[in-house]
Amino acid sequence: MNLPPTSGSLSSTLSPGARLGSYEILQRLGAGGMGEVYRAKDDRLDREVAIKTLAFDHSSHPEALSRFEQEARSASSLNHPNIVTIYELGHANGTHYIAMELVDGETVRSLLASGPIPFRKLVAIAAQIADGLAKAHEIGLIHRDLKPENLMVSSDGTAKVLDFGLAKLLRPDRGSSESSTTITEHGIVLGTVGYMSPEQTTGEELDFRSDQFSFGSVLHEMATGIPAFQKKTHAETTAAILRDEPERLGAKTLQAPAPFIWIVERCLAKDPKQRYASTRDLARDLAAVRDRLADMPARESEPRRNNLPVQRTAFIGRERETADLRQLLSRSGIRLVTLTGPGGIGKTRLALQVASDTADQFPGGVCFVALSAIGERALIGSAIAQALGVHETGNTSPQENLMEYLRGLMQPMLLVLDNFEHLVSAAPDVAQMLTANPKLKVLVTSQAPLHIYGEHEFPVPPLALPDPKSKPSLEVLSRLPAIELFVERAQAVKHQFALTKENAPTVAAICSRLDGLPLAIELAAARIKLLSPSAMLTRLESRLSLLTGGARDLPTRQQTLL
Repeated sequence: MNLPPTSGSLSSTLSPGARLGSYEILQRLGAGGMGEVYRAKDDRLDREVAIKTLAFDHSSHPEALSRFEQEARSASSLNHPNIVTIYELGHANGTHYIAMELVDGETVRSLLASGPIPFRKLVAIAAQIADGLAKAHEIGLIHRDLKPENLMVSSDGTAKVLDFGLAKLLRPDRGSSESSTTITEHGIVLGTVGYMSPEQTTGEELDFRSDQFSFGSVLHEMATGIPAFQKKTHAETTAAILRDEPERLGAKTLQAPAPFIWIVERCLAKDPKQRYASTRDLARDLAAVRDRLADMPARESEPRRNNLPVQRTAFIGRERETADLRQLLSRSGIRLVTLTGPGGIGKTRLALQVASDTADQFPGGVCFVALSAIGERALIGSAIAQALGVHETGNTSPQENLMEYLRGLMQPMLLVLDNFEHLVSAAPDVAQMLTANPKLKVLVTSQAPLHIYGEHEFPVPPLALPDPKSKPSLEVLSRLPAIELFVERAQAVKHQFALTKENAPTVAAICSRLDGLPLAIELAAARIKLLSPSAMLTRLESRLSLLTGGARDLPTRQQTLL
């Protein structure tokens, strides 16, 4: 682990315009455990460089200065396009510094801020890093601190290995490696928790295969967006490195081919003897995966999944509800919205309309899952996985495959779970899905809320009805959603039907008798071919058996209210 600042550290920060030898400081780029990094101008060669300064007083921390100088010597001994170039090791105005190549780009850590890295980009970066690492290992140099923060990708896609501050040179021809090429004592643990090899965590003697394990941890995180051994504390993380296997890459990274998965698994072997005998072989394997991918027809991003059923009738009314739901789904802090209400209130139709309206907000896709035919909680995972197109893999359960798929989402996705009320015992499964990836949002229709943390219940009201105390005009009545729905559906079976001054009060009474329930109104309107509005009202006042016989191709629950 890098040395923490102590009382012997230098607190002064260089301001823009300050000079350090022949360099003019332009801006501060960041800070690490040993020093600060600046963008600077090299007056002699008229170029921009990166300046890394030592944050420790060398008189009180001579080991820090030795490590700082070792970083410069280690990196400067390498001449490789994927390793940062060192220009100068200097001392000016009481400050020790390293002048190095300025890489205009982002660290792998920054790239991971938006989730897993797309596989084509990932393998292009990985092959370059492995090539640079192989060069270092061939001269006996091991990095000992590979992590996303120490890997940079330039704007043109070139990957660079940075920060050789903990590097160790193994030179058998110069005697003992510990006594001649490292500033640490045997048994001292150096590195970054979470990316160390098992042998590094226990302070054992290291060789190039330790870097392979660290690199495997980085590859796993690049592919999944999740650190391979992330735990709550350093002690738990160390224990996981020593005894646990990271989660499988298989279903979680559907874009990654099997050879890549095998490479990562080999790098992460607990026993160094099971890793690569040569990092050059590792680099060749990654290059082969990259080249094989390049030979495949280049595909644009896969078309986003959108399986929303196409609606065959007009969506009437609900302007207020659709606007409110669109606003809810657009809020970053809301992940689960449940539309509740009695059967026939129009929850499904409203959910479909809102999902269609907001599809552009979900580049990862909008997936509709009909649950009315699912009778057991255990089958929900399979139903959702099937709707998402998740393939079964080996002996893994559908629920596990589904969770790994959701963890790998790289774009926001909306999942619409329809007719959940008979499966409310499976609410914890929905909660588990939401914890898998912050890019997932879920819209549920149910007669009852799920009662899980973070749920936003949205009661769906009946369609607006006329005020029974007033006598609205024909024009006003025709604009009320409940009456507009009745007329639209009635005209579908009897084209000549029209709302008139004579029948409008009766149609309004029918809609009021049906409490503004859309399904009930649609079923009643379908009878207009056989019954006049007045005859229909008479029957409704005595019984509701009239409300049967919906379209045969609709779900049974939408064919009747009985």
